[in-house]
Amino acid sequence: MYLDQRSTRLLQEILNNPNTTLTVLERKLGINRRQINYSFEKINSWVSSLNQPKIERTKTGNFIVPPSLIHILPTNNEDSDVETYILSEDERIAATLLKLLSRDEELSLIHLSSALGVGKNTVLKTIKAAQCDLEQYDLKIIYTRQDGYRIQGQEFDKRRLLIPVIQSIISFYKGEKILLHYSGIQDNEVETLRKKLEQIEIHLSIKFTDERLLALPYIIAIWRNRVNQGKIIAPNFNINFFDLKDTKEYQAVVKVFSEFEDIPPKELLFLTLQLLTMNISSSQVLDDDKLSDLKSALYEMVKIIENISAIEIPDKPELIDKLFLHVKPAYYRIKYNLGLMTSMFIQFDKKLEDLHQIVKVSTSPIEALLGCPIPESENIFLTMIVGGWLTQHGVQLSNKKIAAVVCPNGVSVSKLLQANLKSLFPEFIFLESMSHREFSSYQGKVDILFTTHRLPTDIKQYIVPAVINEREQTELRKRILHEKYGLAPSNIDLKELMQVISKHAEIKNPNGLLKSLSNYFGNNNFVSGTEVETKSKSTLTLKDLVYSKTIIIRDKVKDWKEALWLASEPLLKNNCIGPNYVEAMIEQYQDASRCRYIMLANNIAIPHSRPENDVYQVGMSFLKLSEPVKFSSGNFVQLICVIAAVDKEQHIRPIIQLGRLAESQQNIENIKNAKTKKEIFSIIEQFSR
Repeated sequence: MYLDQRSTRLLQEILNNPNTTLTVLERKLGINRRQINYSFEKINSWVSSLNQPKIERTKTGNFIVPPSLIHILPTNNEDSDVETYILSEDERIAATLLKLLSRDEELSLIHLSSALGVGKNTVLKTIKAAQCDLEQYDLKIIYTRQDGYRIQGQEFDKRRLLIPVIQSIISFYKGEKILLHYSGIQDNEVETLRKKLEQIEIHLSIKFTDERLLALPYIIAIWRNRVNQGKIIAPNFNINFFDLKDTKEYQAVVKVFSEFEDIPPKELLFLTLQLLTMNISSSQVLDDDKLSDLKSALYEMVKIIENISAIEIPDKPELIDKLFLHVKPAYYRIKYNLGLMTSMFIQFDKKLEDLHQIVKVSTSPIEALLGCPIPESENIFLTMIVGGWLTQHGVQLSNKKIAAVVCPNGVSVSKLLQANLKSLFPEFIFLESMSHREFSSYQGKVDILFTTHRLPTDIKQYIVPAVINEREQTELRKRILHEKYGLAPSNIDLKELMQVISKHAEIKNPNGLLKSLSNYFGNNNFVSGTEVETKSKSTLTLKDLVYSKTIIIRDKVKDWKEALWLASEPLLKNNCIGPNYVEAMIEQYQDASRCRYIMLANNIAIPHSRPENDVYQVGMSFLKLSEPVKFSSGNFVQLICVIAAVDKEQHIRPIIQLGRLAESQQNIENIKNAKTKKEIFSIIEQFSR
């Protein structure tokens, strides 16, 4: 008996998480409950045909999976024939495009109908749907009696199309078999090319991600067939030969693919581009003569993020190396319009949305280097890298269970996934994230495995999405703590705890104690969260922090140091900060280079220091001077907003709103000319929506 695609996906979801619900399955699979129940019956019939116990349902809707079924899907469902497999609509579109890109003979309606195993009307509908996908590549499908169906357009645009088509098919159920079947490529040819790419890894001292190493041999095989048929890139196409021929990647192509010596040099540049744009999970060689300015641009980007967010990023050189690892291939993807970095559709946690706005503003140095805007998809990955780095900072490990994160999707995604899990489970020691290949050869101890795809191992594994949202994090933590320790996370009301403590002891610094308790319970004691100020974390705006009591208007000050003390007065009075915070700011801004980065749009200075320098609660205070004061950087400043940040979240939205205000020259002039706090607050209020 054969298990269809929908039933296979449903079985995968049930095996990955037996505690899943019908509502979750409906949303993830895009089907209704009737279809789920039908597929569930089909699954149990298939299981019975294998002489295995059925999957049961509890009254609450959860699934009871017999232990013997855990490894049944990958081991017993591999033999079904791809020729008898009925493709979904999306799969038909991709297979049709692959067939057209791989064709070496006339393709008639009868040919396509036979190849896809569907009627002629279905083929025509598929071609019509595929036309919509081709518009973004300036291509279209045409038919002539002499040549049948073919794709019309520039050869380089067809290559641009080939890459996402193969990447998408790879992600399908039995994707590699579909690729072999519809492209006419031989399995041994793919294996030979894959070994060549492994030689490239050694030659360049890099590691390609599993996903790209899987797809690239098919891209190369079809590319070579097209070139051999005379389908080559137009001589006048704008690939800069001198920009690429001196790269290590080009030299590696010439050396490793020596059998391609009859292929035109410009065509070898296309293969070089595939290597330059590949996701790499690790690299020993980061510097590149042609991208010598890239690290400088990344350094400027990180400083802008620090400036706007008021967060001092730790270990900046290491973060810049990680960003470089992503941005180097992105440089060529963007420059030559080669599309997305991955076939995945990435969605990150909503908690990163504010950071995403900051990252998009901060990429101007990289855009200047590229000479064009950075696509949203690339900005998302930059946000994920920076967000993952910030999430990792300050997470304390305990000496208990050893956990591993296995993800095939590259450094950007796997590092963020690992960072999220490390933050979620401070009880575990996390190894460095691994690819499937690295995990298969790893000999060390692993107690718990987090992976995006089920692996053939006896280690207890939890299947997680590449990006885990807040609800999924909560459910995963509850499940694992219950299974491992028989415990469930509890919520602690810290304000009630403070009241209990105050009955038996004198509290000299309430805000400091509250902050310490929040850190302690949040990081160490099986607590998923607290109820302290959760509302303010999600709803704080600029007007909540900058209002009449935190606004100061003065004519002039003696120097910038006096300006900082004066601007900090409301925060000191409100017990948001201690005097050490002001002293720390003054000490750090003696350095003119650091002072240069505290300006928003060259209009508002936002001095700040680290939370550990006596910050008790989030706050801002705003000073307006009639006469500008000169800072150590040489900037003359009239508007100063001191920021007290207790964490990496609460102040971000107000900072973004302040940044928008700083870019409005008319409103800046109105504030400078304002005589009263009320006038200033009315402008603040406009930018707090």
